[in-house]
Amino acid sequence: MEDPGFPFTRHGLELAKLSLAPIPVDSEGVDVEYGLRHAPDAALVVVTPGQQAPLGSTLSVARRLRLLDWAAQEKSWVIEDDYLSELQLEGRAAPALASIDRNGRVIHIGSYSKTISPALRLGFLVAPLPLASRFAEVAACLAPAPGPSVQLATAEFMREGHYMRHLRRTKGLYSAQRDALLKCLRPRAKDSVVGGLAVVLRLPDGAPDVFIAKETLAFGLAPTPLSLWYASTASVRSGLLLGIATASQRHLAASCDRLCAIIDRFT
Repeated sequence: MEDPGFPFTRHGLELAKLSLAPIPVDSEGVDVEYGLRHAPDAALVVVTPGQQAPLGSTLSVARRLRLLDWAAQEKSWVIEDDYLSELQLEGRAAPALASIDRNGRVIHIGSYSKTISPALRLGFLVAPLPLASRFAEVAACLAPAPGPSVQLATAEFMREGHYMRHLRRTKGLYSAQRDALLKCLRPRAKDSVVGGLAVVLRLPDGAPDVFIAKETLAFGLAPTPLSLWYASTASVRSGLLLGIATASQRHLAASCDRLCAIIDRFT
């Protein structure tokens, strides 16, 4: 699994009694060659190739092909977590890893939590044909949440073209909120980069990002500590993830001032 990577995914894999091999991430996404050297016999790989969570890098073409070649050769599975789907704020979204998979090794998953609403509680899964019946069997034993009416309404929403129009409007809104947030932050926190739908605010090594995040709660702020996304203590970095989608421009300047004041007390 990517390191850093989504903490709930990591916890879910641990609950499934899988042993984890954390693989570092750089500007080209997960370091596939590192993974093949340190865990060549892995049965499963979980990646966020479109926009790495939380750092935002896109998995390069060379690494995509290398990962797929290895999966085909070793008969291993690749779970592609497409959590942001087409919601790419800069340029066009990268094609799904599953779209270039010729050997049926990629299980493509995603949700509409970011692109429509987290209240919808609706996701999707595209499975290779040999696995389709097994997924259908498991799904038949689960209570549908949401029910068929919401699923059918969402399908019609997409079929009539409303989904893509909604995404275009959402991209414009989030891009404006991202720019406003960076404008407030960068004069005082230059080491701020965009990762998906969050601004990653780096802190000095060893800074207590978990404690800083807790201190901000009293002022109506809710940043996510970056350190919690790391599985390997050797590579852990300190920082805060600031949500772009919830960055109200009305109170943005005051919120940034308060956040930076709290950070200054602990760094």
